[in-house]
Amino acid sequence: DGSAFDVANQRDLTQESRAKVRKLALEKIGPDKRIVFAPKAPVKAKHTVTVFTDIDCPFCRRFHEQIAQYNAKGIAVDYLFYPLSIHPGADKKAQAVWCSKDRTEAFTAAMSGKDPGTATCPNPINELASLAQSLGINATPTILGPDGKQIPGQIAMSPDLLAAELDRQSAALAAKN
Repeated sequence: DGSAFDVANQRDLTQESRAKVRKLALEKIGPDKRIVFAPKAPVKAKHTVTVFTDIDCPFCRRFHEQIAQYNAKGIAVDYLFYPLSIHPGADKKAQAVWCSKDRTEAFTAAMSGKDPGTATCPNPINELASLAQSLGINATPTILGPDGKQIPGQIAMSPDLLAAELDRQSAALAAKN
């Protein structure tokens, strides 16, 4: 358990490898299994992050409280449900949100502590939880950049810092190509 480092170049080789696997896995998850909060016109999405989330996770709730600021900075947020076993009943809440008529509205209400009800329907929640576990994700929120790299919480929890980090990553990728 742990990471292999290229000390001379200051690179975490294990995380780079995991990022590639995550990126490929996320590309297979269609929009039909995500709850998307994208910037509204005139703001255009410059970046998209994927967030594995749990309705009863206090840090997930704090992240979502700032969704308007993320969107205003040109960041689209794709949520994937990952209810954790340490939050009994979070899976039922996720299902109720998923099965609601307006998922984004129900998600926002649930993240602010409102009861999402008890609706049931076919849903991707177990599939997404299995995916998260297979990718080595064991906490929420886990925020992944477009390249599959995990973005540290101290950066991701600030719209300004996250926008700056995504801009930096995008510029570094452009410089490589």
